Amino acid sequence: MAQKTPDKILIVEDEPDIALALKLALEGAGYETAWAGDGEKALQILQDDDDCHLALLDIRMPGIDGVEVLKRLRNSDRDVTVIMMSGHGSEELAVECIKIGAEDYLSKPFVLDDMLQRVERARSHRLAVIEKKRLEQEREDFFMMLSHDMKNPMTAVIGSIDIMREGRLGPVNEEQVDYLQSAIDSCNEVILMIDNLLDIRRFEVGKMQLSIQTYNPVEIIRKVAAQFSRAAERDGIRFVLDIKDDLPAIAVDRNALTRIMGNLLGNALKFTPEGGEIAVSCSCMYQPAPLLSRIPTYAALPDGFMDQKCLVALTVRDTGNGIPSDELKTIFDRYTQSSSNSGRERGGAGLGLSFCKLAVESFGGVIWAESEAGQGSEFIILLPCVKR
Repeated sequence: MAQKTPDKILIVEDEPDIALALKLALEGAGYETAWAGDGEKALQILQDDDDCHLALLDIRMPGIDGVEVLKRLRNSDRDVTVIMMSGHGSEELAVECIKIGAEDYLSKPFVLDDMLQRVERARSHRLAVIEKKRLEQEREDFFMMLSHDMKNPMTAVIGSIDIMREGRLGPVNEEQVDYLQSAIDSCNEVILMIDNLLDIRRFEVGKMQLSIQTYNPVEIIRKVAAQFSRAAERDGIRFVLDIKDDLPAIAVDRNALTRIMGNLLGNALKFTPEGGEIAVSCSCMYQPAPLLSRIPTYAALPDGFMDQKCLVALTVRDTGNGIPSDELKTIFDRYTQSSSNSGRERGGAGLGLSFCKLAVESFGGVIWAESEAGQGSEFIILLPCVKR
């Protein structure tokens, strides 16, 4: 038997005898009820009484029928769960009401016990939906907190450390400069993780704002590579850059492509040991069939991608520990990290590759990884050339 609830159930039924039977059964089960004999009165009650969150709504009524009441409710801001009540021969219309937004329907004559079970089921579903919305709002609040309450102070910390690193607050020796630079790098990693998390969420809810324009990728890639080549040099890692100067244009968001390269090169630095090598290459493929044949079956392909005749291939290869073959299909999932660890690994949240996948796909491209444990890794991005 249902527990007493503050939610009130509105019975919308023009037959007083049926309405009374429903009222007695529901109140006997612990519910509070209200009654409306027609659609107009039902809409008025629902407008005035905020405690009515569930309605038993008859389809056939004089004046405003149940279907019209349902439509008006769905076009309003009232949160009301509706169970339609239909006479014999109206089941098809009741199913149409469910498509409009009704939770369930009862066929007359109905068994009271069945009616109570359906009411409790509808009520439980409504409470589950409310809880889901609450959790979603908490998640949105969390993302806003990340953006403002964590990211902004972290930026201020970087600025303060940088002032000390530059010696503007007093002389610093070479060892102190290295420690301060490491602190800045760690803060930048936190900011990058926050940016990745926020942008992944924006992609998921369709609110990621991208400015897709035509670019020659050479300038973008060289600029990012220059930043990471210096970091590689500090860590004793050989950095190789192989980019053709006559590459065709691609349609991308410049900032997003920069982030993609930053994520891939940042991972390569984490997993490549001292004395290892990181290689970045970018070339045009006018006969891409051999490279297309290497795309794994789990990679998401845009429509018509396999028919492309001109592709720009961007790769980042390292000589780290590599990724076990059985993990390659999940490495782009959120919060997923390879189980293959190295002494230089600094951890991470497993968000960078997820962002890369979503961003590359937004450009109409595809990304995947090739690796064997202990043999290093190679990340391949294919992007369509812009037709001249």
